[in-house]
Amino acid sequence: MRNFVMILALLAIGFTSCNDNANKDLERQQQELTQANDSIVSTHEELRAKHQELRNNHNQVSQQLSGMEELEDSTQLEKLVELEAQIRDHQATLASHEEMIRSHNELNQKYGSLSADEKKAQLDEMQKTHDRIMSEQEEMRSEHENIEKSHQSIREKVAQSEEDSENEM
Repeated sequence: MRNFVMILALLAIGFTSCNDNANKDLERQQQELTQANDSIVSTHEELRAKHQELRNNHNQVSQQLSGMEELEDSTQLEKLVELEAQIRDHQATLASHEEMIRSHNELNQKYGSLSADEKKAQLDEMQKTHDRIMSEQEEMRSEHENIEKSHQSIREKVAQSEEDSENEM
């Protein structure tokens, strides 16, 4: 009987120490995700500011094109429409990122009251979401550069067209 009690005590100690390691791993993983979330939020703020700048530039380019008396090349209007669609898509993506960030912040507040299995499931889901957001942010950053280049190209064509019109007079 005494041996049986000793075995049970050893098993209890073993399970407790394993549980502590699992909790430490979950805590470490949660801290890493929190740091990644901080980086995501920072990048989100940068992209949101850049997005607003691009919207303003887009409006200016649109006004320049609409102010031209005669537009010889309609491809610039087509480019502008494509860019506008891309900008609207970015607006929707940024809004979805804001919602996911808000949701993660709410989950972090409830994290302490969850069981180990619930914590693990939450962390796995957060990791998937973080990966998706970071991928979309990188893609958006690249698209922002392309939009800027396209705006510049349109501006140059407008300037050239205005110059050609003045020379004809």
